Amino acid sequence: PTNDVVFKEIFWNKEYPEVLISFINSVLKRDKPITSVELLNTEISNEFIGERGVRLDLLARASDGELLNIEMQKKNSDNMYKRSLYYLSKLYCSQLQRGDKYNQLCPVITINILDFNLFEDNVCNRSFVLKNNKTNEEYLRMIEMHFVELRKRKHIEDNEELFAWAEFLKSPSSKSLISRNPEVENILKAKEIFNKTIADPIQKEKIRLIEKTERDNLAFAASAHDEGLAEGLEQGEHRKAVETAKKMLFEGLEINLVSKCTGLTIEEIKKLKEIL
Repeated sequence: PTNDVVFKEIFWNKEYPEVLISFINSVLKRDKPITSVELLNTEISNEFIGERGVRLDLLARASDGELLNIEMQKKNSDNMYKRSLYYLSKLYCSQLQRGDKYNQLCPVITINILDFNLFEDNVCNRSFVLKNNKTNEEYLRMIEMHFVELRKRKHIEDNEELFAWAEFLKSPSSKSLISRNPEVENILKAKEIFNKTIADPIQKEKIRLIEKTERDNLAFAASAHDEGLAEGLEQGEHRKAVETAKKMLFEGLEINLVSKCTGLTIEEIKKLKEIL
């Protein structure tokens, strides 16, 4: 389920929005849970971000106006801390058009799901908000950033729902899902979507291509490092990324997936698509 194609099929599902709602509530753990979401376009206009295009994994708006960005990351690259803050900041700024009032701004929440260990402890889910560093008083709850480290799920003791979702994302056939899961119905729906997706021949080929790209990128980087090919490495990686992007576009993969897998910018991918 951590594969980009599968992840989006499961949680970006208009037929079963309750699956995404259930996962979000398991992370936020609020007294008043979110009851509905509207799925939104995941591309942030270059008007707000200059030349560096940003395309989010999943973006939704809750009924109270909160913007929720959910990101799935399988490897620790490109400085996860700064990247997440950059995305969150740009999403917050992109809400206003010229002439809009600041009171129109809604809270923005980013949930980063990580298939690697980012922090040096056993805490699976942590959140960051703006606070007074002396009194610990929160300064408006307008931005909120969460990190869910899937490999630390066994250390969750006070959040059965989050354990169930983390277990599903790492091991969808796990027997402990039913025994410890209060959200059985939504987990079962997620498993149903998962099974349909991986059984579909077209989706299966997309999944295979993305996983192959990830393996090739890792192998290429490791080989270049081992052989001491520091000079020209960046150019070589870029050429390889371009060729891989062409193959992925030919297979019909979405621009945001191609960008995420190859490291090329949205604009580069669009230009490649124009010449294919």
